[in-house]
Amino acid sequence: MNNLVELLRRYSNRPDLVGPLVDVLRRINDADQDGHETVTTIEGRTASPDHVRQILTEQDVTELIEAYRQGATAKALAERYGVHVGTIKKKLRKHGVKRSPTSAIR
Repeated sequence: MNNLVELLRRYSNRPDLVGPLVDVLRRINDADQDGHETVTTIEGRTASPDHVRQILTEQDVTELIEAYRQGATAKALAERYGVHVGTIKKKLRKHGVKRSPTSAIR
C-alpha cells in the first residue's frame, strides 16, 4: 500500500500521466478480481513475456571489467553475458572504469 501512495504522490504533479496511471491501476485491479492474468501496455510498450532478465553477479562484473581492461569491447561483453550494451556501460561507469583510447565503450 505504501508503494501505491508513493506512486500516486509522484504522479500528482503530472496531470498528463494521472489518467493513464489510473487506467492501468483499474485494469490491474479488475484482473485481480476476476482471476485472469492480463498484459498491460502503456503508450504501446509491452513487457515481453518471453524476455528473461539476466542479472549480472558480482563475479560477472569483476570478470567483465577485467576483460574490458584487456581490450574487449562493451558490445562483445554484452553479447557474452546476454545483456544490453547499456548495462555493460553502466557497470563500467559504476565501478570507475575509465574509457581508454584503445578500448572505447561501444
